[in-house]
Amino acid sequence: MIYNAKEHEPLGGGSWDERLARYAIADIVDKTSAAGPTDEAGIYAGAAGELHALRVLGKDVDWELGAGDGAGYADGEIGIALVAGDAARFRAAAPACIEDPWNELLYGAAGALVAARLLGEDEIARAAIRRLWSTWSFDSKLRACIWTQEYDDRREQMLGFAHGVAGNAYALLRAAGLQSREHQSELMHRLVETLERTALRERELVNWPAAPDSPPDKLRVQWCHGAPGVVCALAGAPAHSRLDPMLLAGGELVWHAGPLKKGAGLCHGTAGNGWAFLKLLKRTRDRKWLDRARRFAMHAIEQRTGERGLFEGDLGVALYVRACIDVDHQWPLLDVL
Repeated sequence: MIYNAKEHEPLGGGSWDERLARYAIADIVDKTSAAGPTDEAGIYAGAAGELHALRVLGKDVDWELGAGDGAGYADGEIGIALVAGDAARFRAAAPACIEDPWNELLYGAAGALVAARLLGEDEIARAAIRRLWSTWSFDSKLRACIWTQEYDDRREQMLGFAHGVAGNAYALLRAAGLQSREHQSELMHRLVETLERTALRERELVNWPAAPDSPPDKLRVQWCHGAPGVVCALAGAPAHSRLDPMLLAGGELVWHAGPLKKGAGLCHGTAGNGWAFLKLLKRTRDRKWLDRARRFAMHAIEQRTGERGLFEGDLGVALYVRACIDVDHQWPLLDVL
């Protein structure tokens, strides 16, 4: 078993209908803007993420962005500064984010690196690059290189986009222009080796556990953990004879498993999983991936519950549906401002 079928449901929503897709976006925008900002400030579940989404979707709201919960990208000052375009606020928060023992995308150095590249803060980006390379070490049990995340008196070695290898590698790939060719060659060598050693395979399908030692009942097919996030993180990597088949097999798993029962959102829902198809469309130019992305979009539209937040709520779904209309692979506030 490489995924839990009970966490998925049959594909619904009908065939792609751009008119209905645009109506759904308008409905989400109107309801969110009328409700006003949430009490949280960050980009993951708070006002900053929703403010960004509303503006991208054509609704200019003027919400005050309060203090973040710590320094990190997801809930903290780094992400809020990114949305606000506040370089001074970003520079003030960056050192703590880079040194955070979480050492991953949502709370650590990788998030600071992605934000630094989007804001053009190259010196901070170089500091984050040094941190990521200095903490990427060989694990004798895994026989490959992996990062360690430390939080709540726990130590984990995770693999996904939100918290592990895929997210940290994504950030380093985004900053290729600030590293030597030798660094980029070594990055691809380490990355492919780790993915091959941790891949779970079943016929033409591939998934990855949250961590190398995750038990079978903890397998996920989500953006944060599992194949969808690995594909989203690495579909922009240079062509590679061993990486390319794994990414395609990961995309096939997402389609084979079907939409997630737990919701429609980006982090662990149907929209986030569907974004892997848009990434593979960009990488392969095979239109089947667009067709699949749009089918997931129609399903996600029906799954909406009115939940707030960019990464878990309806606005993330709206951005995904908009991306399916525009045929745009870029993930908000990671690939593009």
